[in-house]
This record gives sequence, structure tokens and C-alpha cells, in this order.
Amino acid sequence: MERNRHGTNILKGAAIMTAFSLLTKLLGVLLRLYLSSRVGSEGMGLYQLVMSVYGLFATLATAGLTVAVSRLAAEKAERNLSDASQALGQSELLALALGIGSAALLFLLAPWLSERFLLDARSALPLRILALSLPFMALAACFKGWFIARRQVLRSSSASLFEQCVKFAVMAWFLGVRYGSTNDVGALCTGIVWGVTLGEGCSFLYLLFAYLLLCGRVKSPEYHPDESKKASRAQVARVVFPIGASAAVTSVLHTVESLLIPLSFERFGGDRAGALSDFGTIRGMVIPLLFFPFAFLSSFVSVAIPEISRLSSPETLAERDRRVGNTVRTTVLLSIPVGALFFFLAHELGETFYPHQNTARALRALAAVTPFMYVQTVCDGLLKATDGQKYTLRYSLYNSAFRIAAVLLLLPRTGSTGYLFLLAASNTLEFSLCFFRLRKNVRFRFSLLPDALLPTAVACLAGLASRAALFLLSRFSPACSAPLFRSALGTAVFAAVFFPFAWKKLRRAPESRP
Repeated sequence: MERNRHGTNILKGAAIMTAFSLLTKLLGVLLRLYLSSRVGSEGMGLYQLVMSVYGLFATLATAGLTVAVSRLAAEKAERNLSDASQALGQSELLALALGIGSAALLFLLAPWLSERFLLDARSALPLRILALSLPFMALAACFKGWFIARRQVLRSSSASLFEQCVKFAVMAWFLGVRYGSTNDVGALCTGIVWGVTLGEGCSFLYLLFAYLLLCGRVKSPEYHPDESKKASRAQVARVVFPIGASAAVTSVLHTVESLLIPLSFERFGGDRAGALSDFGTIRGMVIPLLFFPFAFLSSFVSVAIPEISRLSSPETLAERDRRVGNTVRTTVLLSIPVGALFFFLAHELGETFYPHQNTARALRALAAVTPFMYVQTVCDGLLKATDGQKYTLRYSLYNSAFRIAAVLLLLPRTGSTGYLFLLAASNTLEFSLCFFRLRKNVRFRFSLLPDALLPTAVACLAGLASRAALFLLSRFSPACSAPLFRSALGTAVFAAVFFPFAWKKLRRAPESRP
């Protein structure tokens, strides 16, 4: 009965998060469509460069706060809700300090970073505008972790959707009205980052209001924490700083990598605008599109991690291992068809979302390792949920060192083709490290033939069926050649072949259900 209740909670929370995550990601895709058509691939490249530096400081500001709060609140609420509330309060104080410190640092360093590292003076003002969002982002990260831990995922999910709506509206106003008569890439990038900053601020206010209105019982008469503030603060730091250090080091290396890539492209082709264009196509268009379906899995994992964290006692380790195995097998089963779909329908999907941007080659190359990307992301989260964050830091360092070396040595000779090969190799490497470490730390069942090879074979069969359907369409109805129609038909045929297999596999295996 208890297992069924927890399973229902996970599925209900995952369903809510999936619905909102899909809406949020759909708005994100529509926004990128608008941005790519308004600012072009060069503008997207400049925007990605700015966001690479911003991502580093955002990592310093948030420092694993969402994961830490969700873990601690889930564990402490089982014993004393007041201890969980106190942990949230201590996390917010830490978040405020990290957010203000990161914002001040970015604001002061923005001109120097734009001239010395980004090599583009147009990026200084956008970086300073983005610095204003960091305190709000850090505080919001704590609230999101709290709501996930308390199984109130509607609050955090709706906040993300609200944030995306604000971003969309602000960016549309700046690009369509304020800068509607200019094609200056620097000015347009400034308008885009105003949307990001105001979106983060509005998201924080939304979460704060939801907490105070619906969950604000931190100082109620029933507030009697068993732990001291000092002990609570120490526990928060013990969880936050290893995760934050891992994320910060990884983010530094990723930022260095992102800054080196356009320079390597420029050395290969000799054209700064072309280098930014290639970088913007891959990082700003193709990769976000590949991760759009991940909304289904990320929602499930976000809800499952605090539930797994609750099972930390020796008596519940068997149940924890079972849930970890469920999560991994579900991820593998659902990520394989995503990769196959993008591989077989690369041209149609690329033209549907980014017309005339020539994204098909990059989509097809990265689609082959999309399942590895998905599974690695999930295994990373599961390692953190089972106190294995030190391994995620180590593997991130290995992978980042490999990528930076390849960027310096390979990309000046091979350009964007070498970068696609690098992405495929590095994602495969990190997947292998995280997956086998998780199997070593947690005892869960995973069989290569039924859990991986068989779904791959069925997904390939579904992909061939979709290509055959599109061939017949072009043969007998040449007028129906619109990319959107062909994408919809190919996806429908693919789903018709693969979905019955996936549904039967999930229903037949009792272990695959939460």
C-alpha cells in the first residue's frame, strides 16, 4: 500500500511537471524560432556567447541549491517539518549571499570579459543587464527545491511557465517595437537579455507569493525545530558546496570551451560572422531542439530524486535501488526512440523548426548520441540523489579536459564537422562514466539485450517505416511537400510502430513501474 501511494505521488507529480514543462519548452522553441528569424544565425551566435558567460555566473549564484533544498527538505520533513523549513531559511540566506556576490562580480567584470574573452564589445551591456537577474535566480532555486520536496510541483512548474511567458513578451516588445527598425545585432541582443532578466525576477516574485500564501508557516506556533540554526546551516553547506563546486568547475570549463569554439571556427574559415553563425546553429538551435522531448523524462526524474533521497536508511535501500533501476530503464526506453526519430527525420524536423538554416546535418550527427545525453543527465541526477556527487565532479572534469583539448587541436583543422564529432564522443564518454558508476553504487537490474538493444532495433524499424511513408507520399502526392506536414506524418508513423512495443514492455515488467 505504501509503495503504491509513493508511486502514485511520483506519477502525479511527474504528470503535472511534464505538462507544464512541455508548454514551457514549446514556448522556448517558438521563442527560438522567432529569435533565429529576427537576429539570424550570427545574432544567435553572439547571444550564445553571452549566455555562456552568464551561465558560469548563474552556476556560481545557484550552486546546486535546488537539488540541496529538495534533498534536505525531503529527508527532514519525514521527521520534523520545522527542521525542513529551517533548512529552507538557511538556504535562502546562502542563496542571497551567492546571488549578490555573483551579480556584483559579473557587473564589474562585464567590460573586461567582453573585450578580453568574448572579443566583442557588443556583449558588455548585455552581460551587465543579465547580472541583475542573479539574486532572483538564486532565491528562486531554493523555492523550487522546496516545492519539489513537498510534492507541490504545480507551484514550481507554473513558475517556469510564467517566467517563459514574461521572457517571450518582453523580448517580442524589444525586438518588434523598441528595436523594430534596426538589424544591429548588439542592440537586438540587448533586447533579448532584458527578457531573460525580467523573466527571472518575475519568476522569483511568483514563487515567493506562492510560498507566503500557501506554504508560509515557517514562524507559526507549530514551528519547533529540533536542530539549531548552526547545525542546519552546516548541513546545507555540506550538500550545497560539493554540488556547487562540481557545477562551478564544470561551468568554468564549459565557458572556456564555448569561448574557444568560435575562435577555432574562425581559424578554420577565416570569417568571424561565419564562425558565430556555425556556433549559433549548433548550440543555439540544434541542441535545444534535441533536448525538447527531454521534458517528459526530466519531470519524472525531478520528482523521483527527492523520493529516492527519502530512502536513505538501511531498511529502505532495497526500495531505493528498485526505484533507481526503474528510472534508468524508463529513461533508456524513452530516449532511444527520440534519437531515432531525429536521425531518420532530421531534414524534415530541421526545416520545420528552423527553415533554411541547414540544421539537418548537425541534427542527424547528434541524434545518434541523444540517448546517451539523456541517460547521462539522468544518471548524474541519480548519483547526486544517492550521495555520489563527488563522482559527478570527477567525471565532469575528465570530460571537460577532453573537450577543451579537442577544441584546441581538432576544430581549427576541421571546423563545425569536427565539433559535431567532438560532441558525439564526449557525450558517449560521460555517459559511460556516470552509468557504470551508478551501477557500482546502486544495485539495480539492467540487461543489455531486452533493455537497450531490442528497443534500438524497434526504433530503427519505426524510423525506416516513417521514411517509407514519406517516400510513398512524395511519389503519389508531390503537392504535400511542406516540412511541417512531412514531419507530422513521419512522427505519426514512427509512434504507431514504436509505441505499442514500449507500452507492452512497461506493462509486462512489474519492476518498470514506480
